[in-house]
Amino acid sequence: MSLSWNEIKDRALAFSREYVRETSEDGEAKTFWDDFFHIFGVTRRRVASFEALDWSRISPAIFGSLFQSIMDTRARRHLGAHYTSEQHILKALQPLFLDRLRQEFQQARRNPRRLLDFQRQLATVRVLDPACGCGNFLVVAYRELRLLELDVLRELHQTRASDFLDVGQIVSVDVDQCYGIELAEFPAQIAQVALWLTDHQMNLRVSEEFGQYFVRLPLVKAPQIVHGNALTVDWRALVKPEALTVIVGNPPFVGKAFQNEAQKADLARLFAGVKGFGVLDYVAGWYRKATDYMADNPAIRAAFVSTNSITQGEQAGVLWPDLFQRGARINFAHRTFQWTSEARGRGTGQ
Repeated sequence: MSLSWNEIKDRALAFSREYVRETSEDGEAKTFWDDFFHIFGVTRRRVASFEALDWSRISPAIFGSLFQSIMDTRARRHLGAHYTSEQHILKALQPLFLDRLRQEFQQARRNPRRLLDFQRQLATVRVLDPACGCGNFLVVAYRELRLLELDVLRELHQTRASDFLDVGQIVSVDVDQCYGIELAEFPAQIAQVALWLTDHQMNLRVSEEFGQYFVRLPLVKAPQIVHGNALTVDWRALVKPEALTVIVGNPPFVGKAFQNEAQKADLARLFAGVKGFGVLDYVAGWYRKATDYMADNPAIRAAFVSTNSITQGEQAGVLWPDLFQRGARINFAHRTFQWTSEARGRGTGQ
């Protein structure tokens, strides 16, 4: 039996007034549910008003900023949660692998056979964010891969190398190329939904481009997002090193003075035998995990947004000799810069 909103509200109010009756100063019966349904009724009206908005062009990357905005300062500090703007996400993604792919596309664009080979290459790209939060980095990375593939399809169509009878059959890049690890369950779920939304938006772009309505329903493939502590989770169990292309993200920054006992234990386990590891920022754990993981596939490249404290002062002399000894090499870096996310708060990154 299905009930309308008003029927549900009436039944809940009747039940609560019978068993949890309280009397207000003016003698009118009042319960928790009176306030709840008043507030929730207002919320429903506001949510309903959102239906009039055009959501088709809204970036799913805003979910990370929205989530940070509702967190209090203490919670953000404890989790090291700082969501990065798209502009600064691209500072990591472009030199990491997007610039190279764009260059390869330019070299192949007049050659249909090379374009098809390049498209197959795009479908093999695997991206891991081991501190994915609400999926901002994965969303932008996936969108850029889809945009590259759209450029390939456009070139193939113009050269008449494909008749595109069914555009759905020639779109290869999919959300299961994205992997993430997130400590908090709710952001992990948001990340998965955000990637599906991005996929849908890109499918609509393909539809507009080629005049064919293209959707992926039912949802057969899914992003591989794991809810857990990235410093204790076995990354190899999520995605084998030989299958991965890049590691990228914005791990928690928590400094030594703000680390809880569990976070200190994580670093103690990872840096056992490393003299002076107690000075390290919590983000150093991701550098160590990534370095060890990449030892099984030196072709993997990694980039993290991090506090500049790990490259100067007492931390630099502890962290980097250990990483270099384990085979880490620096391919690119940015000078220190201030960044602000779409949410509240500002950080200093590198």
